[in-house]
Formats: sequence, C-alpha cells, structure tokens
Amino acid sequence: MTHMHIPDGILPVWLWLSGLFLMALALSISLISLRSLDAKKKIPLLGAVSAVMLVAMSLEILPIAYHINLSVVTGILLGPALGFVAAFITNLILALTGHGGITVVGLNTLLLGSEAVLGHALFSLMGQRLPIFWRAAIVTVLTLLTTTLLLIGIVSVSHVDVDAVLHGHEEGVHTEAASEPTVSTFAIVVLSLGSIGWLIEAAITGAVVKFVAQVKPELLKHGLHDKQRSFGS
Repeated sequence: MTHMHIPDGILPVWLWLSGLFLMALALSISLISLRSLDAKKKIPLLGAVSAVMLVAMSLEILPIAYHINLSVVTGILLGPALGFVAAFITNLILALTGHGGITVVGLNTLLLGSEAVLGHALFSLMGQRLPIFWRAAIVTVLTLLTTTLLLIGIVSVSHVDVDAVLHGHEEGVHTEAASEPTVSTFAIVVLSLGSIGWLIEAAITGAVVKFVAQVKPELLKHGLHDKQRSFGS
C-alpha cells in the first residue's frame, strides 16, 4: 500500500529529486555502517529476503488492491541498515519492471526503508513482554499506519490528482484549492482499505517471525545486534 505505482512525469520535480537525494543520503549512511558486516552470513540473507519482498510486492490482494511489503520482517531479520538496502534493491527492480517510474524510486525506498527501520526499532523496544507473534503483529500495524500517513503527506504536498496516484494515470497537476478534497478522499481510501491489508500483513509477519524464532532464533539475535552495532558507536 505504501509503494507508489506512479509513472515518471507526474510528481513535481522538486519532490522526486528530494526523494532521490534523501534516499542516497540514507543509503550511504547504511552502507558505511555496514563496513564491518560479516558478508558471508548477511549478504546471502539479504538476497533471499529481497527476492521474497520482490515476489510479495508483485502480487496484489483483491479486491482491496493491497500489496504485501514484508518490510517489517525484513527489518527484524536484517537490521535497519541492511533492511534499508533491501528496500532499495526491491524498489529499483520493481521500477525497472514497470511498477512505478524511475524517478519515484527515491520516495518509494524512503517509505519502504522507513518501514524496515521503524519495524525493527519497535520490535526490539517491546522486549519480551508479549508473545513473539503478537509483538511482530502489533509492530507491523503501527509501522504501516505511520508510513501510510507519510504517503498521504507526500500526496498532499505534491498536489497531483488522486487518480494518478491510485492508478498511475498521467493527469495534470491540480491547484492546492482544487486538490484538497481529493487528498481527503485519498486518505479515506488508503486508510480504510489499508487497515484490512495491515491486519493481513500483521498475521503474515507474526507467523514468519514466530517460525524463524523456533527454527533459526540466531537470525533475530543477529538482527538486534546489528542494529546496535550499525547505529550505536
């Protein structure tokens, strides 16, 4: 739901350029923080998780038109820095296969990457107070709610027609006064339909994290350790 399937030429130049700049900055910080990474252990996992994300985001849940991101799972398993890299890889491949324009890669990576970072942070902060399934599920809902609000904010400041965002139609840019009701409509649509998708993704995330905790618990421990190492000192 937070991946914008918008062709090139719809969003204002200043907006997608800002997205590309911030993405490049965040990606640089992530890569610098990963210099001491044990590549033999994490790079294969990065490739596997990115591939699963790519497949999930290519499928659409009808009739709510929702795409499972698996970004929170990615953040929990890989850590925030490597999770952001996975978000970039996934969004770049999606753009190259026609799921949104190249110019939107920056904004889409920021949205998906923030889900990985925020999801990992919230999951680690919750500690052991709840069963792992419910921790992952609750974190997923909170994270997707936050990034959906960010998406609504992006649409609001862009002043584009909502139909262009929802369906990728190349419509003209609206004035601020004319676009105000459109943004409200867009917010109602994505929050109402998105909430259903969040619950579905929360159940999937909870089940995946619970399964990993049972068969490969060191993946979760490594993710938490990587977070402290990457963003600590």
